[in-house]
Amino acid sequence: MGVILMNITDLQKGETGVIVSLSNIEESFMKRLMDLGVYQHASILLLNKLSYNRLYLIEIDDIEICLR
Repeated sequence: MGVILMNITDLQKGETGVIVSLSNIEESFMKRLMDLGVYQHASILLLNKLSYNRLYLIEIDDIEICLR
């Protein structure tokens, strides 16, 4: 099976993915994400999409994070 590149926003509830790159985001935001445990090659699970798909509840390393 080949690799499919997508954004977290493309995942469906219950799907998992691996973060391939954080290079397309601002450095200060990347540092904040890394402080929260979001890092390159991390496996993520999309738990839920909230507020008309504007908030994303994800799980990384048994930690739940809500991104907007």
